[in-house]
Amino acid sequence: MVGVSQIVGKRAITASALLLIVSKTKRTGWRIVSTMRPVYLSICAIFKDEAPYLPEWIEFHRSVGVERFFLYDNLSSDSGRQALEPWLSAGLVSLSDCSMPLAQGGQRWAYTDALTQARNHTRWLAFIDLDEFLFSPEGLPLPDVLAEYEQHPGVVVNWQVYGSSGLTTRPGGLLIESFVKRARTQWVRNRRVKSIVDPARAVRPLGPHFFEYADGALAVTEDHEPVRVIERRAWARRLRRRLSRLPLIETDPYAVRHSSARHVSVGRLRLNHYAVRSRQEFAQKITRHNDSRLAFRYFDYHDRNEVHDPALAPYTSEVRARLAAATEGRVQ
Repeated sequence: MVGVSQIVGKRAITASALLLIVSKTKRTGWRIVSTMRPVYLSICAIFKDEAPYLPEWIEFHRSVGVERFFLYDNLSSDSGRQALEPWLSAGLVSLSDCSMPLAQGGQRWAYTDALTQARNHTRWLAFIDLDEFLFSPEGLPLPDVLAEYEQHPGVVVNWQVYGSSGLTTRPGGLLIESFVKRARTQWVRNRRVKSIVDPARAVRPLGPHFFEYADGALAVTEDHEPVRVIERRAWARRLRRRLSRLPLIETDPYAVRHSSARHVSVGRLRLNHYAVRSRQEFAQKITRHNDSRLAFRYFDYHDRNEVHDPALAPYTSEVRARLAAATEGRVQ
């Protein structure tokens, strides 16, 4: 337990903002845990060298009703901790070190750890990435929508994949106002989902997209359709990768597991997935992640710009105001 204050970097953080710092373990070098006032909706995410994107991502999600963030720093070398400082000081972020590479089980460990940390402290926990923005197209706060699903152990939310919007370098504005073109709604890759779970009923992650639930219960879509998890065999994944390079054949070459729900439904809940951003930003992502899957054929596959859809543009003014306040040390 910390005393009156605990020094993190060069800043003193008061005990009213932070509850404890866990000493080093084999898998987590450090952990900063915010005071656990019970909340309704939280997000868990893992990041690596995402400092420029963290503030906008946090304030956007706070603007739609997210109250707490369980974040895991996966071997970053940039200024991510400094970027998070206003929200750490306000007790809105619990920050942990995930020193295990994602491909070696780091993501599974972090998601399992987040379930443990969140139980009895949040009614819903969404598991998404830093390039994903969760919202309700109906314009409602997310808690108002999720209240209608409390009988279920989890809700899955479909992607809407956004391309580069023709941008070759990082734009000067916010991400939510700069990338405004996406794939058509029913594109095969948009069948992919992420999960919002009840931590009390979620047992373990099944990869980054799905969870196993107690008593064999199933998560549902926004239409309350039960979702079974279908695992693709290795030979089928290899075949899909080859077919994806052929013209006029639409297939998802990247999915390991997929939802039994074939129809993409994003009327009530939606996850904008900015899979590539600009070409420059994608090249930087390849460098920092050193992931062979992130070749430029991944960029070409996801750079879909058929539909002009600035769905998050209405949030721009509020997000800018929130960011300005946070810069001045006034997290709203």
